[in-house]
Amino acid sequence: MNMDMLNHLSKASLVLIGVLMLVACHKAPVLDNKLALELLTPSQTSGYTISLVTNNPNARGKNANGWDCADKKNLVELGVVTCKKSGRSGSYLTFTSQGKQLLVGSPWGDEVLRNARVIAVTQSIQEIQSIEMIDPSHAIINYTWAYDQHTPFSNEQLKKTITLNVQQVGQVSAVLNNKEWTIEN
Repeated sequence: MNMDMLNHLSKASLVLIGVLMLVACHKAPVLDNKLALELLTPSQTSGYTISLVTNNPNARGKNANGWDCADKKNLVELGVVTCKKSGRSGSYLTFTSQGKQLLVGSPWGDEVLRNARVIAVTQSIQEIQSIEMIDPSHAIINYTWAYDQHTPFSNEQLKKTITLNVQQVGQVSAVLNNKEWTIEN
């Protein structure tokens, strides 16, 4: 065998080994308890949400009705909103940076009535109980979770109704798409 042929064979072998290593390195991750917990733990705060009216154009004046800034004083003092009076009769809430962390989605409505969904009680995943593989690309994750903290948006009724740190059982379906596990909604 001449030297050029040997040199070519060794180069081809190195390329083949490199390709095999790349293929081997890009296997789908194994769905274990650690990955399941990462999938279930949201990047932002989650929990029990309530709807909050964020503007009241009729808060003051002759025919006042609904809430005004005095009614939202507690939320202002807790630093989650600011309340401004506007015009002859309106009162409007604006979320502070702390309040925005508890905001779910974007406020909706129009100039007359605006609403926002906020987290009143936070929740967290406690533990992965089991992972049942249905097939190589589908699994059922069984876990426990608990409400863990009332936020400034919670009220006395919720504090009486929602007990903290009581484990509850949850179940989700996980699907493998393009070598990445995701939670199926």
